[in-house]
Amino acid sequence: MKHHHSITVRPAASDDLEQIYALEQTCSQNPWSRDGLAEELSGDESTFLLLQTPDEGRIVGFACAHLVCGEMHILDVAIHRDYRNEGLGALLVTRLLAEADAKEAARACLEVRASNTAAIRLYEKCGFMRDGMRDGYYQDGEDAVLMSSKSVPVMRHY
Repeated sequence: MKHHHSITVRPAASDDLEQIYALEQTCSQNPWSRDGLAEELSGDESTFLLLQTPDEGRIVGFACAHLVCGEMHILDVAIHRDYRNEGLGALLVTRLLAEADAKEAARACLEVRASNTAAIRLYEKCGFMRDGMRDGYYQDGEDAVLMSSKSVPVMRHY
């Protein structure tokens, strides 16, 4: 069932924390804590976007990123299982990349579980390239694939 046409993308607000936290618990092998999510929501250098249904206002996806030293680090992308494979993850990542460009970030980067082939395909579809590995990055010892998008910078002439 395609939901894409009825979903809106908007910035997250502190009122959204409980729904974001609940979605994070169902989507992640290593979910963020409520406090960690709250900190990102309120951070000056954070970009936190939501996917929301128009009818009931249900949050069905989110993405957060943090600007650090001129680089946008994508920290988390989560889509409710009923809304996957509809291009919504790509929509969020594309919006994050647009935000990175607006903030004149030199590049966007992320870590993703080596076993998460669906996410790796999503990021590659959005222009990310594999840069290397981080051995034992996750708490359970799984490796992370390092990825970055070289397509973020717009050529700026000064």
